[in-house]
Amino acid sequence: MAFLDGELSAERAQSLSTHLQQCPECSSLATEQRGLSHQLAGWQVEPVPERLKERLTAATMKNYTSAKPIVGSAVERRRPTLRFGVEVASAIAAVLLVLAIATPNLMRSRMAANEASAVGSVRTLHTAAVSYFDTYGHYPPSLKSFGPSPGGIANEDGAGLIDDTLARGGPKSGYLFTYQRTLAERGNGRGGYTINADPLEPGKGGWRHFSTNQTGAILADGFDLGGPSWPEKSNEHGRGATGERETVGRFAETSPLIARTAELKLVVEKLDEAREGMDRILLQHKGYVAHLSASAESGLPHMVVASLRVPVDQFDICLAELKELGHVTQESQAGEEVTQQHMDLLARLKNSRNTEVRLSEVLRQHNGPIKEILDVEKESARVRGEIEQLEAEQQTLEHRVHFATIELKLAEEFEAQLSTPSPSVRSQLRNAGVNGFRSAFQSLLALVLFLAESVPSLLLWLMILSFPGWLLWRRYQRSLRMGSQAAI
Repeated sequence: MAFLDGELSAERAQSLSTHLQQCPECSSLATEQRGLSHQLAGWQVEPVPERLKERLTAATMKNYTSAKPIVGSAVERRRPTLRFGVEVASAIAAVLLVLAIATPNLMRSRMAANEASAVGSVRTLHTAAVSYFDTYGHYPPSLKSFGPSPGGIANEDGAGLIDDTLARGGPKSGYLFTYQRTLAERGNGRGGYTINADPLEPGKGGWRHFSTNQTGAILADGFDLGGPSWPEKSNEHGRGATGERETVGRFAETSPLIARTAELKLVVEKLDEAREGMDRILLQHKGYVAHLSASAESGLPHMVVASLRVPVDQFDICLAELKELGHVTQESQAGEEVTQQHMDLLARLKNSRNTEVRLSEVLRQHNGPIKEILDVEKESARVRGEIEQLEAEQQTLEHRVHFATIELKLAEEFEAQLSTPSPSVRSQLRNAGVNGFRSAFQSLLALVLFLAESVPSLLLWLMILSFPGWLLWRRYQRSLRMGSQAAI
């Protein structure tokens, strides 16, 4: 085909022409190709009929007229819409970036504040437990006993030492609080307690778990945070009582130690006279009242509940005289032998004192590095704290032996009334008004607290989102104007 079309060079064309003269097959093929080229050159397209040509031209013009504004409008609208979408995506990405940076810091600050509040609440509960023990002679049975009393008068069931939220166990600052009392066991005559503070949502409200007990040491996930142990007494007081306790210890080696208790319920004609008689009996036998509560509610029998402590040698005589105050409805007595517990306590106390003496000798004779001296002093301070705690437990145990406990309940003879007078209309209206004002004040206070807590965060996010929002609004208005101009 290149030879027939004249596209070969002169030398190759001469060589191919010589070959065609000698080869019949190639010569025949060249002849056919020349004929085909002449046929194609002479071929012409038949003209389109006029009727078909007119129909195609009319249809083309119609489609062009209807499609032109649509295509133009779509192109004009697509560009601002695409730009608007890119800007929206950019603004959202910026907001997400700010949130990704700020949220972890805010969460860490919040958890740190919650953990600090939890530690403060644990210290508050420990202080309340110590105050409760000093007042009533034992640790409270539950958190509810720490809280306010329903009647407004502090008692064993509601000492009024903490607020109502903490008395319910929270939640407070993202933490839940639990309390468990441990009864007296061997080597621990006063009993104890355990307080735990656990995060409500671990990882969100706080990470660490806090706990403490009667020693006052606060632990965070099992590690000591530091703090005073209880009870705290002077060294002079502990040494001054050593001789008396050693005498009691020698007595315990030969005689059993019995902690005697009794429970007595009486029905009396006149409660005031019975109470005066109780005070007179205690004064006569050198006893005292450890705890007392009285109730005089309308429609209910008046009664006095008291926990009395009397010398053990006056226990039987005092109990017999108390029975004469009224009619006995219930009586029970018990005796707990604490000899082994007392001996174990003395042995531990002796070992701790010997350890303290050896540590003191090491401090006097040691001339090594300062770090070693500080370590010895730290261990000596720990042993001194253990000695003071053991001495306090010994004192409590010996007090239980020397002073018997009488749980006394005096109830006045009750005469039921036919009807109970109802409050006057004036009192009811006044109470309703007071309750209404109190509710309104509480609602207003709750609103103010909500605004005080939420407004700073809202202002912060408003400042962060104001510029992207303004930019989006501006782009949106521009796209509306362009759309209206395109429509016109």
